[in-house]
Amino acid sequence: MLTWMGIILTVVVLALLAKSAMRTSGVAAGTAHARKTGELGALVAAIETTPYSEQATQWDQAIGELWQSYAREEATRLVMEAAERSDADIIQYWIRQVLEVEPEIASEHFTQEFLEEHFQPEVAAKCGRTGCCG
Repeated sequence: MLTWMGIILTVVVLALLAKSAMRTSGVAAGTAHARKTGELGALVAAIETTPYSEQATQWDQAIGELWQSYAREEATRLVMEAAERSDADIIQYWIRQVLEVEPEIASEHFTQEFLEEHFQPEVAAKCGRTGCCG
């Protein structure tokens, strides 16, 4: 009886790990596609299919990958997509990053209306890639 329970538990754990890996690979594939083509639809869809509790991390990782690979326009557009769909504090960090590091790109993409609706400077000032303080 104990052996069967161990086998069943192992199968369940492996199934959950496989499901998680497939979801992550969807985001990774979407990020690679966005970097190559500039198209964000598949990436946004992949992030939106992840559980809500994981979406802030997925937004951050996808934006961060695009940003680090100097796909700054795509990263900026993804920040805008994220801001429309999430109120996660990490989005505030990314809006601030674009404004400070790439002001030209920010002025091309961030309208005054977008900033008024989505940017919270007081939150952004407390946030970094490792989290938000206070």
